[in-house]
Amino acid sequence: MTFAVTGGHGEFGSAVVAQLQTLTDQPVVATVRDPGKPGAAGVEYRPGDFDDPATLRAALADIETVLVNATFFGADPSRRLARVTAAIGAAAEAGVRRIVLTSWSDLERATMPTVQDYGELEATVKAAGPAWTILRMAVGLGDAVARDVVWGRQQGELVAPAKDATITPSTPADLAAAAAAALVNPSLDGAVLELTGPDAIGWDELAAIAGIPFRAVDDDEFVAWVVTNFGLPEAVARQLAALYADFRGAWAGTPTSTLGDLLGRPATSGVDAVRLRVDRFPA
Repeated sequence: MTFAVTGGHGEFGSAVVAQLQTLTDQPVVATVRDPGKPGAAGVEYRPGDFDDPATLRAALADIETVLVNATFFGADPSRRLARVTAAIGAAAEAGVRRIVLTSWSDLERATMPTVQDYGELEATVKAAGPAWTILRMAVGLGDAVARDVVWGRQQGELVAPAKDATITPSTPADLAAAAAAALVNPSLDGAVLELTGPDAIGWDELAAIAGIPFRAVDDDEFVAWVVTNFGLPEAVARQLAALYADFRGAWAGTPTSTLGDLLGRPATSGVDAVRLRVDRFPA
């Protein structure tokens, strides 16, 4: 069996490739925009661009199982929809037997306009022809709330319109390892898997990471605080506020055991997942 991972040079894709190499002795292919860029030993890098489906069809011609990596969550949703739809189609046309698709966490509770394309992508992969598995995940969730901690540390208090919401962050490393495990496990065909951290944490616990208090505010006050203290455009600050609206609506607030089950070990705790991302920010 031959495996392929799209976006094999990115943080998430390269982590999946590395984990996949520990799980199989079968060939591992990574599709990338620049195959000349240095990569991992033992991996075949092939040109494959979501904006040029012909390159993906060629790259996947002898592949049995592919991860269609749609973790570029900050992209324009209409462009992401077109690009990932093209990638799914290219995989099916190339004769791939099984597609594993990354999607967005807790999709039924997600109201942000910027992620509504994921529902269409899930429907597309289900109708594409090959066997499929859908991995719902929020790779950047730890980063999103780590930013709260870092900003709070700078200002002396963690300010957010989160009220009493809880979240279930996980580490990108755990999610990548789970994706690799799903690739080598065809018994997951037809499954939609919610990959969350093992526990739910609130903003008081996030504030405790930095040893500061948490102050709950409304959306408008948060937007003003962000614009005033960090110089972000108001439109960007309002996008951040929209994420908190989903948090308050219980999006990504219910932990599942699925991530740990795929890993075969306990998943990293929510607080530790955030702390690891906080450590990546400049001091």
